[in-house]
Amino acid sequence: MPDKLSDSAAEAVDSSLPPLPVPPPRLTVALIEAHGEACEALALADPVKAVHGVRKGFKRLRALLRLAGTAREREVAHLARASRRALAHTARHLAQARDAAAREDALDDLVAKVGLAPTIRRAAGRAFAKPGIDAPGIDAPGASAPDGGVGAHRAALDAQMDALGKALPRLGAGLDDKALITALVAGYAKARRAGRDVDPQDDESLHELRKEVVAQRYQMELVVFAWPALGHIWVDQLQRLRDKLGKHHDLSVLRALAEAHPVRADGKPLWRTQLLAAIEARQEKLALSALLLYARLFAEKPMAFRRRLSAYMSAVSERK
Repeated sequence: MPDKLSDSAAEAVDSSLPPLPVPPPRLTVALIEAHGEACEALALADPVKAVHGVRKGFKRLRALLRLAGTAREREVAHLARASRRALAHTARHLAQARDAAAREDALDDLVAKVGLAPTIRRAAGRAFAKPGIDAPGIDAPGASAPDGGVGAHRAALDAQMDALGKALPRLGAGLDDKALITALVAGYAKARRAGRDVDPQDDESLHELRKEVVAQRYQMELVVFAWPALGHIWVDQLQRLRDKLGKHHDLSVLRALAEAHPVRADGKPLWRTQLLAAIEARQEKLALSALLLYARLFAEKPMAFRRRLSAYMSAVSERK
């Protein structure tokens, strides 16, 4: 009997279970999720929702591809940067279907936040809805494209997303945790620099800051796991900052439309003056509150930020 037990024990040791599969890198998982988000939006029937969803997915993908673009492997880094540029190019072609909705949201915001009279809001809305009233450099928000809002771009989009989807595992595997922290800190430092000398009256510098905040907001999702309670709050505050800067930019577009609207000899339309005054007041509040939030979120110097991220991730790794 003892010999048989010994034999059984030996067999149990010899027939050990196969090793557990290695989980994919965090960046790979995030890239696949963002890719899926964009693909799901492509299938939406509502043109505005479809374009909004695709562009949102693209922004997340571009933020993550910026990290992949720092990979040591030159071919991976080149592919990440090329993919990011291609997504940016496509997103610009899809912006038109979202313009009208953003304009309406900006007008509603002025009514709610600075007391723009509803009659002025309606008059401006009607005027902007007329064809041929566009600011220089701003595309006219024409009719929504068919086929889920992507219209003639659908075939190219499908091909682009298919090719990108096949490349994601390789792109995401280009960074280990140490390299990921380095890339995150570089993104943090870039966003911090973008806001340090921003003039609240300078639309362009605020818009550039917004681009960096959008990237940082999606990138920081990758380290939420290290301390979920703090990580979720941090990402939420980055989203708040993004929203404030986004509203400021939408009002800049609205102001350009109003300023380009023809003025008759008698000074009419009267809504133009009141709308511009409301935009100025709202933008001033948005800029000041956004820069205050920016100062809190980016108070740490990059090296201190790196030490904190490294400590959080090391603590999680040591307890596995």
